[in-house]
Amino acid sequence: MGPSDLPAIYKARKIYLWVEDHETRGYLDVVWADPEIGLLVAGGHGNIHAIVKTSREEGFTHVFGLRDRDFGRTNRASWALPQTTVMTSESLELENLVLDAEAMADCAVNTSGKVAADIEQDLLALASALPWWMSCRSVITEIHDRVLGDFIGHPKRREVTTGPEAEGAIFGSSWWRDVLPVIGSRTTREEVTQRLAEQHAEYSAMLANGRWREHYSGKELLGDMVSRLWTKKRPARPRAAFIQAIGEAQRRKERVPREAVELRDVLRARMGLAP
Repeated sequence: MGPSDLPAIYKARKIYLWVEDHETRGYLDVVWADPEIGLLVAGGHGNIHAIVKTSREEGFTHVFGLRDRDFGRTNRASWALPQTTVMTSESLELENLVLDAEAMADCAVNTSGKVAADIEQDLLALASALPWWMSCRSVITEIHDRVLGDFIGHPKRREVTTGPEAEGAIFGSSWWRDVLPVIGSRTTREEVTQRLAEQHAEYSAMLANGRWREHYSGKELLGDMVSRLWTKKRPARPRAAFIQAIGEAQRRKERVPREAVELRDVLRARMGLAP
């Protein structure tokens, strides 16, 4: 997709939101049912930033992005600010928004006969097996970010025309100055072992205080719940339809998560539209 393609893409709706995948698009389409917001699939969070940046540079200020938080930080507190063009979710993943036992029980594809209490027990049992896995993923992300966080960016052509300027672009970077010196001294076996234990304690505590629903892998838990609830006439690839069915139940029962409601309200407000 190039700049010449953008006018045709962005002409039908008052707001466009790029999301990571078809599951996110299908879910938001169902729970929002908003004809003024167009949902487009970027194919991963890395593409979202580039597409939104290019679109806005071409003058399409009604274009935004949404990405999963994963193991990073949410920017939910700044969604309404003009400089925020890509919103990062509060929940770990989109699928976390549908870890809703009541909506799962009421959804059209629950052919298992399980009620909300049974489903809640299943979800908690599945989550209880994941603290070490979640801890491992979190620590791996920490190591990755420590080594590559704020990595040296490619300079503009006009910024490097001499040898000293080339050296300055590298040696003057924050990565070279702040990250490189601590890689060897801080990423030790002992430190990793300690961080794993700390993360495990934190994830284990989430099982008791209920925060697992927001911070555990929604994709993993939802994948296990599909076969437990959708026991009859389940298609070969049921995930997207399962998510939409839960979203429909949430909307019908007025159980759409506050995070999803707030995102829609912010997008509409940013473009001067009524809630």
